[in-house]
Amino acid sequence: MGVREILRKWGVTDFQVIDKKALSEITLGASILATGGGGDPEIGLLWAYNVVDQGKEILLIDPEAMPDEALAAIAGCLGAALVLTEKPPNGQELFWCYDSLRRYMGKSIEAVVPPEAGGVNTPVPMAVAGAVGIPVIDADGMGRAFPELQMTSFYIHGVSPSPTAAADEKGHVTICDASDALLTERIIRNAAMAYGGISWIAGYPMTGRQLKDTAILRSISMAWDLGKRVFNARRKHLDPIAEAINLTGGYRAFQGKIVDIDREFGAEKTKGFSLGRITVEGTDDFKGRTVVVDFQNEWLNLEIDGEVRCMPPDLICILDPATGEPIRTDIVRYGYRGTVLLIPAHERMRTERGIATFGPRYFGYDRDYIPVERLMESTSG
Repeated sequence: MGVREILRKWGVTDFQVIDKKALSEITLGASILATGGGGDPEIGLLWAYNVVDQGKEILLIDPEAMPDEALAAIAGCLGAALVLTEKPPNGQELFWCYDSLRRYMGKSIEAVVPPEAGGVNTPVPMAVAGAVGIPVIDADGMGRAFPELQMTSFYIHGVSPSPTAAADEKGHVTICDASDALLTERIIRNAAMAYGGISWIAGYPMTGRQLKDTAILRSISMAWDLGKRVFNARRKHLDPIAEAINLTGGYRAFQGKIVDIDREFGAEKTKGFSLGRITVEGTDDFKGRTVVVDFQNEWLNLEIDGEVRCMPPDLICILDPATGEPIRTDIVRYGYRGTVLLIPAHERMRTERGIATFGPRYFGYDRDYIPVERLMESTSG
């Protein structure tokens, strides 16, 4: 049964065909929302392009169109993005994961949902859906990127990540079916490190009803609109940062030049993450001021002149001021110039359980979560 047959069975007639232009726009928008993480978008984009070039269709449907009893699962990459640039996939890993998950569960997966917004973990699930012949649901599990498997709106609203299958490029597959989400994260993270620092995963099997109740709905459409606006700004020589702010309701918090990068070298292999901190000296209206940004795969915590201005789960995006291209943690270099855009997290990420799962205290900061809106209202200068 192909994707159109599935949609006919579901009675779905309203869907969007994702072509290569749409893929490029969605990937750019998702890369911006990925908060410095999400991996090299070229990997995900070329994978998806190849599926389209093979004549296969990538069809995007609204989450409300998915039947309550149908089964969806995530597809994506887990590990350190820095490793991914040196250890690219062979293209079969997620097929092995989906097949292993199907055989283990004894059930067919009828739809794909991205785990997060990211340059890899948005287009790659779309590529998998096209190759397998099932629809993509217009949603994801974060509305941004986060480093750990349990850091999703799915989990904090009651969906278990297990069973999750993880594979490497050689065909090794690990299946974890633990009742504890943190244990699942540790096992799958250790599998990624055993595979060399990166793995490809399929998991979070959920019904359509569960997806509607827990996901960040229509987030692919959000990324698509953002990508369109930034590409349009480039063509018309507009301000891409202003376009992003108008769409997301974010804040232009800082602009400057990166003057120091402190990486925890080897953390990709020993801990499964890229870890470190950057220092940015202000330019233009922000001259004389300094920003420090910590990262764990993604930009995590931001201080301006020693005062916290953004903390997880709110989004810290550092963009090239001329092009709107995101500056990622795996490629950031001394001398890069960037504009800091802060965006409020989706309301489904701001629950009490959400803050306990991926708020500041989880990452080791001795402070309670304060929404970015309140922190920016109190900023001086």
